[in-house]
Amino acid sequence: MNRLFEAYRALHEQAFAPIFCRDEFDSRRQVEACAAAGCKGIEYTLRKADAREMIPWVRKNYPNLFLIVGSTIDSDKIIRSQRRKFSQLMTLEEISQFGVDGFISMLGWSEKTIARWSPTHLVIPTAGTTREALLQTEAGAHFQKLGGDVEFIRRCRGEAAFGYCPIFVSGGQVPKVMGDTFAAGAVLVGTGFDVMLQGRDKAISATDIAVEVKTYLAAARTARHAAHPALAKADGGPKEAWLAALPHYHPFGA
Repeated sequence: MNRLFEAYRALHEQAFAPIFCRDEFDSRRQVEACAAAGCKGIEYTLRKADAREMIPWVRKNYPNLFLIVGSTIDSDKIIRSQRRKFSQLMTLEEISQFGVDGFISMLGWSEKTIARWSPTHLVIPTAGTTREALLQTEAGAHFQKLGGDVEFIRRCRGEAAFGYCPIFVSGGQVPKVMGDTFAAGAVLVGTGFDVMLQGRDKAISATDIAVEVKTYLAAARTARHAAHPALAKADGGPKEAWLAALPHYHPFGA
């Protein structure tokens, strides 16, 4: 099976993406914890100062873990400029050399860049308007990354949009709000370790981190299954039946 589709389905069915962002915790323990908790995919952002070291480390030591790189920027010119202050910044081409499975961005991407990378990598840019969400999806993006504004999520998946928009939500996604987020139309949520481990000792063990990750995974799956019961029935089933159960547009044919 094509690895792109495997990554797409694994992340989709996982319902929750742990996000590695700027924090004080040990990166290797966090990765170990995600694997121990049963994660099939993670988002490792360029906000982590150790991203240049850790992205290839994750790929080498956890080859079966789908690795999506976050906080990417669709501009080599901007990256070259800002790399003077943030040495971990890399272009999409540079990141791709590590064999990653996709890219996530807090910014919108050009249709040209989406078309360049979406045939081989998961592409998840941020949409700030309903029009941007439509154009980026049409160009090939697999999900649209949105904030936690429930009304905006509803607009992107609403009746007048005919439910087309595939939505990944991050920002404030603690278990108690996930139900509203999925009910509004999201199919995937993500939370940073800075939130998941807030108030915890920086020497926290991988075992204890895994407990937190499992809590978020379970909460997300429960909320998603309640909001999208057809997905709950199709998860783990044949490819054609699973694709038919998706409540939104997808680029993988009939």
